[in-house]
Amino acid sequence: MDGAVIPIKAVTEGNVTIITATATDTMSLQQTVCNAASLGWAISELLGRCFQLIQADPATFDWTGDKLMKLQENFTPREKIYALMKYIIFLADSLGVSACVIEEDPDKKRFVDVLHDDVRLFIQHNLDPTLGITFEQLRGRINQNLFYWDLNIHDALQDKPTVVDKAYLVGRTLASLRWYFGQPEVIQDSSYMEKICNEYVPMLQPYVSPFATGAVTNSLNPWWHAISAGHLQPDPAGDVPIQLKNQANIWFSLTTNEREAQSYAPAAIKSRAYILKVFQVFWPFFLIGALVLALILALLLYVVVSNFNLLTKEVSAVIALLAAFGITHTLIDATGNILQKAVSEATGTFKGTFIDNIKHSTQQEAINKATLIPPPLQKGAKTIKL
Repeated sequence: MDGAVIPIKAVTEGNVTIITATATDTMSLQQTVCNAASLGWAISELLGRCFQLIQADPATFDWTGDKLMKLQENFTPREKIYALMKYIIFLADSLGVSACVIEEDPDKKRFVDVLHDDVRLFIQHNLDPTLGITFEQLRGRINQNLFYWDLNIHDALQDKPTVVDKAYLVGRTLASLRWYFGQPEVIQDSSYMEKICNEYVPMLQPYVSPFATGAVTNSLNPWWHAISAGHLQPDPAGDVPIQLKNQANIWFSLTTNEREAQSYAPAAIKSRAYILKVFQVFWPFFLIGALVLALILALLLYVVVSNFNLLTKEVSAVIALLAAFGITHTLIDATGNILQKAVSEATGTFKGTFIDNIKHSTQQEAINKATLIPPPLQKGAKTIKL
């Protein structure tokens, strides 16, 4: 976080002290955009995790000292939900949206406070019957409060640059493709996804790593079509396909600036493809230059062979060589300028030499390929670009 100071505070809950960071007003716009994308993602993930959570018996521990209990290596689904709620509170504080209150509540409680309390109850293995609420009812209440808090978040983000709210929508939408999987009744419509893909994702370009938005758009197209068309099926265990899980991890890393896009494509691959593409583009001009040079040298050879005057031979040789190099250089330089102008007029966005344009497009292609995990489509299914 550029120039920001993150103070630390300790929150004691039961026997556990949780260390959290508190947001400050010195946060840069780049970090604000990334936090907005993270918050949108986290809210969709929390809702999805709540509906994927199944009832399970709590783990048993033996603290008698008779045998060693190894330290925990992985979080349980319930612990992940609680950690996610804490993360949401931090992000909401950083964006100034944690102050949103439930207007219908007589005590005007904040959404984050009510959600936090409900999540703590929800992750319990056995709800206290005296509470008078079931597991399903509690989940519905969490869903309701997330629904209305989301509307309040949109209102609160209107005071910030437009890209902040769009980043929130991008994060929320991408996460929904992974965390709402298997629930076709809540899938987004095509017009909305087209805006996300072609308008909102590109808006993040100045605030994330180079090539990140192009990579997200490239991978979002086939995945959205596969999901919306019903071509994607759960894995044999009935879970979300591993390909979608891995693709979602890439989306999160790119849209929240957690990882640079260029780190996905090895430099050697990008360099090799770049050199090949430059050669493919310029070999006709090299060939033309070589042919012109060969023609001039052939004429020079003819003059030398047919003329016995030494001075004439020497002068002809110098003139022919100068003409050969001059014509070749002029031809290549003029052709390069014409192509550079054509690329600039066609794109209207990328500035630099023609070689720079080739390098940029080659890097983007390499990163697109490295960050796309093809969806496991059913036989005969095809993808359509948004």
